[in-house]
Amino acid sequence: MPCFFLECEPSHELARFGVAFAGLYAYHFLWDQLAIRPTVALMVRRTWLTKDKFDKMRESLWKIAFVVTGFSFGLYIGHDKDWFLEPTRYFTDYPYVAPEKLKWYYMLYLAFWFQSIDFMLSLTSKQYTVKRKDNAEMLLHHCATIALMVFSYYFDLTRVGMCVLMIHDVNDLLLETAKVFVFMESELLANIFFGTFAVVWFIVRWYYYSKNILYSVYVHAWAEIVAPAIAQGSRLGMDAATWYKLYMAFFGFLALLLVLHIYWGVLIVRMVMKALGDGNVEKDIRSDSEDESEPVAPPAAVNDDDAKPKRRRAPKAE
Repeated sequence: MPCFFLECEPSHELARFGVAFAGLYAYHFLWDQLAIRPTVALMVRRTWLTKDKFDKMRESLWKIAFVVTGFSFGLYIGHDKDWFLEPTRYFTDYPYVAPEKLKWYYMLYLAFWFQSIDFMLSLTSKQYTVKRKDNAEMLLHHCATIALMVFSYYFDLTRVGMCVLMIHDVNDLLLETAKVFVFMESELLANIFFGTFAVVWFIVRWYYYSKNILYSVYVHAWAEIVAPAIAQGSRLGMDAATWYKLYMAFFGFLALLLVLHIYWGVLIVRMVMKALGDGNVEKDIRSDSEDESEPVAPPAAVNDDDAKPKRRRAPKAE
C-alpha cells in the first residue's frame, strides 16, 4: 500500500504503520507529561479551571497539539504541488506514485484516528474520563474516516485524501480552541471562537467540501479513472465493472462524511439559536453524558463570596 497497482512490499507498509502508531502514542505521552498535564494542573491551582474539567482540558489541548502538527506537515508536503487543493488535478497521472513524506502523513493520521477510537472507548487505557451522548455518531465518523483513508491509500488516491484531512483540520482547530475558553469560563473568547467555528463549518464542510472534494470525485475521478476503463473494457488488470464498484464505494464514503457534516451542522444551528437567546454558549447539544442527569438546583440567594462559577459545557463536533 499503495500496492494495488504499483509495486511495493506490503510488509514494509505495515511496518510503516506500526512505527507511526507507536510514535504517535509516544508523542502523546511526551506532550501530556511534559506540557499538557503541568499546564492544566497550574490552571486548577490558580482557579482558572475547575477540577471536573481537568480531563476535558487535557483532551482538547492534545487535539490542538496534534492538529497543528498534522496541518503544518500537510502544508509542508503540499504547498508547492500543482495538485494541492486543486480539484481538477487530484486524479491526473493516475495511478499516482505517493512520495515518502505523503505516505508518512497518511500513516500519522491513520494512527490518530485509531487512537481516537481507543481513547473514546477506553480500549487500552483510560486516558480521558470524558463521555458523550453521541459516541455512536463519533464512532461512525471515525470508522468512515479510517475506511476512507485505507481505501484511498491502497488504491493510490492519496492526493485527494490528504486534502480531505486538511479541510477537516481547520474546523477541528477552531472547535478545540473554543472549548479551551469554555472550560476556562472566558465567555467572550469562547463565543468569538465558537462563532467563528460555526461560520467556517458551513463554508468549509458544507460548501467547500462539496465543491472541492465531492464534485471533483463525481466529475474528475470518473473522467480520469472510470471512463477510460469503461471505454477500454478494463484498466490496469481490472474490468470496467470492478472499477465502477470501487468508484461508487469511494464516493459513498465521502458522501457519508457529508451526511455527518450536515447532521452536526444542524446541531450547530441549534446551539447558535440558543446562544442568541442566552447571550453565550451555555450548553453543548453534544454534551457529556455524565452531565445530562445532574439535577438543576432551584435558584437561591447566595453571597458573592460563596458563589460558584457557572459550569459551561463545551461545544463538540467533528
